[in-house]
Amino acid sequence: MRSITVQRLAEFTEQDYEFTFGITRKEFAQMLEALNAAYCKEHRRRPHFTKITMQDKLVLTLLYRREYRSMENIAAEYGVSRDTIADNIHWVERALLNANLLQNSVTCVYKTN
Repeated sequence: MRSITVQRLAEFTEQDYEFTFGITRKEFAQMLEALNAAYCKEHRRRPHFTKITMQDKLVLTLLYRREYRSMENIAAEYGVSRDTIADNIHWVERALLNANLLQNSVTCVYKTN
């Protein structure tokens, strides 16, 4: 039910990235790399498995920021609770703020570094 699948994202052109997320393909790759690094740093001892992949976490956060969709709407799309979406958006924004890849936060999260 997800609107942007891995296969569809692989077919995106540079213009599609700009139109959908408001960032370039290169910025998207940098953000995804920063999220993977932050996840590895937080879960050194044992990984924590979730229903939502790291790429999906980034996509849903960018869509939330760009389209101003409600967390309930995104939760219904991904088949998880609103709290799960809220936790993921907060974590992604905090990780990207710490990596200096975001200038500001929609959810008023602060830098932890």
